[in-house]
Amino acid sequence: MAGSLGLSAATISTIATVGKVVSTGVGFLGKLQQGNAAAQAGNNQAALFARQAQREAEIGALNARRVREKGKSLAGTQRALISGDASTGSNLLAQTGLSEETEFNARLAEANADFRADESRAQAVLARQKGRFAQTSSAFRGGSNLLSEGVSAFG
Repeated sequence: MAGSLGLSAATISTIATVGKVVSTGVGFLGKLQQGNAAAQAGNNQAALFARQAQREAEIGALNARRVREKGKSLAGTQRALISGDASTGSNLLAQTGLSEETEFNARLAEANADFRADESRAQAVLARQKGRFAQTSSAFRGGSNLLSEGVSAFG
């Protein structure tokens, strides 16, 4: 067939080598694009986790505020039900205990929300890193393929 086209074996070999080099170059660019896509996916996932962390913090603040408001309401109800002087004796102890328990519950709600927000922030960092590692790995794989094909083509 080479003879029917008027091409020598050397010319056909050169065309095959050029085709292999072009194919390898396209493969390398594909690996780079794959890595960039992985990095972008990691950044998108990180952004989602960051928004989730913000939401958890807001929910924690809201829950703490609700606990404090409920505690104030209960304290008012308790004062109304207690007869006599609320500033002495067991009445005072009941008021103090309720206030302490209310504040404890509010701080617990904040601490739980902070924990969940920190967890989401950590997930964001991990997602971003995973994308970067995938990007670097794709570049190395593409470069490795490029080098090995170059060695086999010209070596």
